[in-house]
Amino acid sequence: MRRNKKNDWNAPAIMLMMGFLLILSGCGRKEAAPEPAEPVIRQEANSPVETAAPSEAEIIIGRQDGERFEEIILLEGMEEKVRYEHIRNDTVGIEMDYDYESFARQSEEGRERFVSVWDDPENPGNWLELTASAESAESAAASVGEALSREYDIIQEPVTLEHADSCIRIEASELKGTGRMADQLQVVTVIPAPDGCRVAAEHFSIESAEGFGRRFSYMLNTLTVIDRRDTGGT
Repeated sequence: MRRNKKNDWNAPAIMLMMGFLLILSGCGRKEAAPEPAEPVIRQEANSPVETAAPSEAEIIIGRQDGERFEEIILLEGMEEKVRYEHIRNDTVGIEMDYDYESFARQSEEGRERFVSVWDDPENPGNWLELTASAESAESAAASVGEALSREYDIIQEPVTLEHADSCIRIEASELKGTGRMADQLQVVTVIPAPDGCRVAAEHFSIESAEGFGRRFSYMLNTLTVIDRRDTGGT
């Protein structure tokens, strides 16, 4: 029996073509896209971070007794560098700064006194004296005003210091009933305190009123009332 050569040749060709079509079909198929990955969040090295509140040790405290430092004040419109010393007196009940190059400090129990270094310490013409009183500020001011009005025409007015509100200022500069300035002027500031008051008495000559008056004002603006140690009296 004779084979059909034509059919023998067509069979392999058909198989080959089918294989080729399968290959092409596989190449045209696309793979499914992968699921997107979760984003990764990174914190930069210099990113801001929350800081803790300052501890008690970091809180700035006030000046210490005996501490010295410099400040600039204005005298007659000119700047002047002043060297201050911080002081504390528990029997008077004050803390304040004083110009240690211009004044000599005379500290006693119940009293602080600052005398001009250019004056005779036994008979000064320019000084500031600080004392304490158990009286209220109003009562003490009335007593001071009565005493000064015997020689002076006084001016009494409220005043506010930087660290003390509602003070009373009594100025005695004119001789009583004359209209003339006195040779020695006085300014008394009564400062209220929980245990009574503090009394700051300024004394200066008429010639040095502007200079010493301004220096005293700067010093009093640093005054802070503190608890007073009991001395059994004033």
